[in-house]
Amino acid sequence: MNANPYYVQTQSAQLTLVQRVSLLLCTALLVTAGAATWAISVQMPSGLVFPLAIAAFVCVFALGATRRNAGLGLVLLYVLSLLEGLVIGPMLGMIMSSFANGPMIVAESAALSAILVGGLGTYAWISSRDFGSLGKSLFWALIALIVVGFISAFVHLGGFMQMLYALAGTAIFCGYVLYDVSNIKLRYGPNDAVIATVQLYLDFLNIFMFIVQILTNVSGGSRRSD
Repeated sequence: MNANPYYVQTQSAQLTLVQRVSLLLCTALLVTAGAATWAISVQMPSGLVFPLAIAAFVCVFALGATRRNAGLGLVLLYVLSLLEGLVIGPMLGMIMSSFANGPMIVAESAALSAILVGGLGTYAWISSRDFGSLGKSLFWALIALIVVGFISAFVHLGGFMQMLYALAGTAIFCGYVLYDVSNIKLRYGPNDAVIATVQLYLDFLNIFMFIVQILTNVSGGSRRSD
């Protein structure tokens, strides 16, 4: 049997990269979960959410700018994970206290997000299809989603439109999971582990938040009546 050494080496490098990304993603999500739990337990003031969100936004841009600095990128990844946990903690705490099944909503959202990201990521990895072609369509869909989200800050969306918005957001970031895993498989090298992790981390976090929104809309009649 004539094995192709270059092919074997490439496959080995791909496997090493996806293993490292998986490890970094799991630990980053654990940091986020821990930070969110702490924010809920101490009832962190909601007034801190906006400056923390700005800091997280800056952190994402810094990660892109320091893409080739693995050490600094790793530090920024966990700083981002911590900040995101502090940002979403107060919101999750409000859901858990405002809905009779609030803790179940959060738990189910996390489980569904893990299933979606894991399932789609596995499909993209074993598929022979290159999902890189989705990039442009996903970008414009995301821009449209952001515009609608901005408008909704000033114009109240009805329950149906809110549900449609959340479903669209979930679909877009599910598409990004396919796109990002395809890039890991076909375009990224060993030095791209951190930026690849950040992309999948943001996919997971956005899917989680949209699923939370979907489940809270479905559970609209289950609010606590204190």
